[in-house]
Amino acid sequence: MKKKATAAFFLIILYMYMFPAVSNANSSWHWVTASPLKVLPFAIIFTLLIETAAIVFIGKANNIKKSFFAVSLANIFSFLVPCFFRAYKMIPTSGGLSLWDAFNKGPYYIVMAGYLVLTLIVEVPTVYFLLRKETKSKNWLIISIAASNIITTLLVALCERQICTGRW
Repeated sequence: MKKKATAAFFLIILYMYMFPAVSNANSSWHWVTASPLKVLPFAIIFTLLIETAAIVFIGKANNIKKSFFAVSLANIFSFLVPCFFRAYKMIPTSGGLSLWDAFNKGPYYIVMAGYLVLTLIVEVPTVYFLLRKETKSKNWLIISIAASNIITTLLVALCERQICTGRW
């Protein structure tokens, strides 16, 4: 009987080490440095300038103002969709649809894993259809839109994780 109890004790300890469970009960998330929302204006300016320059110089778009407008409109669409989705998912904990809570009440960065795919799905067709008549090469336009979006999304995600840190 003593051997079974000792074996059971060691099996429980082994089980606890093999399958640890982390609990953050009675704690709350807070940003240690700055919320990603405070970094957002710099990311917006950075993104719009790089994407517009790529579309004008690589995609050979003729109208800079129309290119900037198309990039701005597409970025607004691709930014608002995940924000509203995250705010919708937080309704049970925040009591309502709050974009502020979506960024400040949890460990959420603005640019996450699915954001790149969503950006390409939204921005490539939007910018292409707005600028397809303003370019000399439609193939280069598509390449410049996709490449600039991939580069800016990855750079913003990297900068966001370097600047904004948080903890429980």
